[in-house]
Amino acid sequence: MKLPRIYFLVYSIFFVIVAPGWSGQAELALEEGLKLHEAGKPKEAIREYDRAVKADPKLAEAYFNRGNAYYDLGQNEQAARDYSAVIRLSPKDAEAYFNRGNAYRRLKKDDFALKDFSAAIKVEPQEAKNYINRGSIHFDARRYDAALKDFGEALRLNPKDADTFYNRANSYLALDKKEDAIKDYGEALGLDPSLVDAYYNRGIAYADSAQYENAIRDFDEVLVRNPKSSNAFYNRALSKAKIDRYEAAVEDYSEAMRLNSKDPEAPYNRGRAYLRLGKFDYAARDFSEVIVTQPRNADAFIFRGIARIYQGKDKEADADFQKAFQLNPAIKKSVQPIIDEAKAKAKPTQP
Repeated sequence: MKLPRIYFLVYSIFFVIVAPGWSGQAELALEEGLKLHEAGKPKEAIREYDRAVKADPKLAEAYFNRGNAYYDLGQNEQAARDYSAVIRLSPKDAEAYFNRGNAYRRLKKDDFALKDFSAAIKVEPQEAKNYINRGSIHFDARRYDAALKDFGEALRLNPKDADTFYNRANSYLALDKKEDAIKDYGEALGLDPSLVDAYYNRGIAYADSAQYENAIRDFDEVLVRNPKSSNAFYNRALSKAKIDRYEAAVEDYSEAMRLNSKDPEAPYNRGRAYLRLGKFDYAARDFSEVIVTQPRNADAFIFRGIARIYQGKDKEADADFQKAFQLNPAIKKSVQPIIDEAKAKAKPTQP
């Protein structure tokens, strides 16, 4: 089965709004900066935030919002530096820890980001977003149990968040807890039916649980929403083949190959489906295609050899078997009975 890239909901930055009644040069510059920033002009806003910082080097709000502007511009080092200034001035500012954590994530400094999200949790333990973003770091580091715990806490605080159900389901799936994953994907889709990746990943979980009809239905839903998903066609084909729907599987493999011509797995499995259908010329062609791109794929040589037996090409078949055994001597014991069976079936019946 092929999994897509897993996407997490990662909450972004927050603004500090100027309090009514503020006055003075720093506050006026900060207010003007906010207006420009909210108008989609972060570069111009930074100039005003610079003025505010120069007028009052202890105005935490100016550093905070300048950090936000740098973050919007993708200047993450500068953003992290400004959030650090906020934290020095206001060590209990949970949003500054949170935003700096996001900047560190972009900088691929996940150890620093993890500390910041943990600090934000310590200051504001009732904020779900802090647990979500820390959970995403745990997931990326394959600490799936820790990710589950964080996503679970986020759901306790916000039980109507479809994305967090989706994220927790991915963690369950990574831990091979397929039934729990299926349940959470269902919760996510009940809250937000547009989550196409939830259909896809639930389809994977169903297929891995041998619930192939359910898997096919979920891949159907993916293809309604994304008819160019080669992975959905491929995995739907695998599920169809598992319930002996080989003609339908061949159609899906073919579409997967049309959408992704560089994928060697689809022609390999289409070749196996053609073998099941007795279409040996097509099967041999597909395995030959695989061998071109994967010349050390012993299984492809074995199955092309079997197809060639039925084509009446005994010499070529034997050459394929010998090549396969050369590439992987360990497979001879397991595949020899299959080869012998194919030769017996293909042998013409004597009158």
